[in-house]
Amino acid sequence: MATTVIPDQGSTGGRTTVTLTGHHLANATAVHFAAAPAIITANTDTSLTVTTPAGSGAAPVTVTTPGGTGTLGYFYYSPFPALTGISPAAGPVSGSDQEIVITGRNLAGAIDVYFGSTRAVIQTVSDTQVTVRAAESPAPGGVTVTVTTPGGSTDGLAYTYLSPSAVTGVSPSTGPTTGGTEVTITGAGLAHTDHVTFNGIQASFAVISDTTLTTTSPPSGTEGTVDVTVTGPGGTPAGSFTYVSEPDI
Repeated sequence: MATTVIPDQGSTGGRTTVTLTGHHLANATAVHFAAAPAIITANTDTSLTVTTPAGSGAAPVTVTTPGGTGTLGYFYYSPFPALTGISPAAGPVSGSDQEIVITGRNLAGAIDVYFGSTRAVIQTVSDTQVTVRAAESPAPGGVTVTVTTPGGSTDGLAYTYLSPSAVTGVSPSTGPTTGGTEVTITGAGLAHTDHVTFNGIQASFAVISDTTLTTTSPPSGTEGTVDVTVTGPGGTPAGSFTYVSEPDI
């Protein structure tokens, strides 16, 4: 049996449960991670279960039995992670393929990311950044973001799952091709709107509430009915607006 240290990474603060395997380990009297003693919680002839002490860096793991002292491998201490930001901080309750960037410190080797009880899909990891995709959530609402690394688990950020947005009204629904019509859009899930477009042309807008926003129609080169699309993390619902020419004088 080869000697192993599983897991071979953990927090600098200690308290990681580690299983050591090897030969002739019965009646072990001490386990050290570098110079610091670990707490032995289980012992057989081929394995030891211990709780790590605090430490740093790469620590040789030694076991002392009545037959002597031997080195079983190394344990690598990782600093405790910290989170500083998340962008975007909201998305649809159905999940999304949009990349979500979580920033912080000591994130290298991230093992898990959870949005509430929902496990996110990790895409990339560095020491200062983890990118994920949000999986489907059982319900809309704000949840805590938790990141687990070899150094421990940390939270402190929030992500909001949004119900699908909807457009139920565009008023007035008619205006001149020269643009400039003040339009009120009503619906649901509009608070996180990112863009409003008339036939693909960006329009200025202001969010009044989750059910109301105001916008100004941009100029149009032609008459006719066009889509008024509201884009946000809750989806891209659309209403309609009809451009008409002003009368000639």
